[in-house]
Amino acid sequence: MRRLPGSRVKPVTARGGTALYQSCMTAHSLAHNAAAPTLRLLGIEDGLSLLTLQDTVTEGLPPGYLRPKAEEALYYYLDGTLGVAYGIFEHNGLRASALLRLPDAEHPNPDAKPRFPIVPETDWPCHAAFLENAMVHPDARGRGLQRMLLDIRLTHAAAAGMRWACAASHLHNQASWSNLLGAGLVLAGLIEREGQPLIGLVAGLGVARITSDPREKRLVEARDKVQHLAALADGFVGVRSDARGAVVYQRLARVFA
Repeated sequence: MRRLPGSRVKPVTARGGTALYQSCMTAHSLAHNAAAPTLRLLGIEDGLSLLTLQDTVTEGLPPGYLRPKAEEALYYYLDGTLGVAYGIFEHNGLRASALLRLPDAEHPNPDAKPRFPIVPETDWPCHAAFLENAMVHPDARGRGLQRMLLDIRLTHAAAAGMRWACAASHLHNQASWSNLLGAGLVLAGLIEREGQPLIGLVAGLGVARITSDPREKRLVEARDKVQHLAALADGFVGVRSDARGAVVYQRLARVFA
């Protein structure tokens, strides 16, 4: 049986303190009984359940579609070193999970090459949170669990003093990045990594924000890499999906940091 290393186990509280965690949970409270979904912070004791869920979700997917974390990497979220992990339980089992990277002076974001789009260079090392590895069990999809995990992580990131929330998604994982657009992130970049098209999304938190001009629009087919790259090169950002799933781009107006 696999298990996470236990030599550095310590009590887990949300990065930023117990009060921060409690305030986030108050803002996103769910019913607490065995049958209803229960959202909570994950700790070391949840490591095996998290690994099992990750294996179930990623089994059979095309290469690069979702990038599972190695056991050691997961550990540093479960113990609070690099950020936090949230999970949703139902019938006493883990049904969905997601990570939130919270950089600080001791563990800054690594240099991004190319630099993550829109985020000011001075904010990148310690004030750009990263939304990572949202996983929903196949039997629990279509019920809004991913959006619950997205909302709690955005609340947590803002409460922890982050100025930006960033995410990356495979271009063909439309369900995932459509949720991110729906939560207010904008599609701001597209790169090739290991032969796979990855889109970059970002939102301002607190006083930081991104504005676009609704008078200048263009529609881009969701999975058309060439159209996305052309719109981005012309100074547009993707802001939402339309009724048929195409991405509505608007001209980038200003970035307030």
